[in-house]
Amino acid sequence: MPICDRKRLWRACAFLTVALALASSVSATTYLPVTFRELVNQAEVIFVGDVVDVRPYRLRTRTGTLVKTRVTFRVDDAVYGTSSLVEVFDFLGGEAEGYGLAVEGMPKFAVGDREVVFAHRKASINPIVGFTQGVLRVRRDSGGVDRVFTLEGISLLRPESIGSPTSGLRMAPESSMTLSDFRSRIVMALAEARKR
Repeated sequence: MPICDRKRLWRACAFLTVALALASSVSATTYLPVTFRELVNQAEVIFVGDVVDVRPYRLRTRTGTLVKTRVTFRVDDAVYGTSSLVEVFDFLGGEAEGYGLAVEGMPKFAVGDREVVFAHRKASINPIVGFTQGVLRVRRDSGGVDRVFTLEGISLLRPESIGSPTSGLRMAPESSMTLSDFRSRIVMALAEARKR
């Protein structure tokens, strides 16, 4: 077999191996539960913000093409690790220019979403602490009070319930923790972490 053909065969095998590895890991996304204390301790940045842009894009690599999604947040309340008005994070997956890559369990964002975000700064497939656990939705109740929910829409009754098994019970929105109380608990946890 000519050298040129062997190189092509090797490249094709290498690409197929990477594609299969990505496909198998994508369909089996798992992560360990993260407690509230771990969210606070592991996060390099914590803020409350609104999603202002969600933009998937193609990324060509040596082994092929990946799709990532860039999510831009307007920071309304910089709790820790940022003084910026805007935070931008890239997530593996999305659809762009006819290419698609789905990562099971990856958090999904839409313009207008209001979130409490616990994130890492280093590049990874997902910068959120605990994969999805470090993103909590903020919704305004009928009385005009901002309340905190998991991405699954489960009411956050207290920070200690983060990372514990839930029954999927959806409580009335008014039973969920207020954003101001949740923020206070984050600040207290940050102060405790600094003492250690």
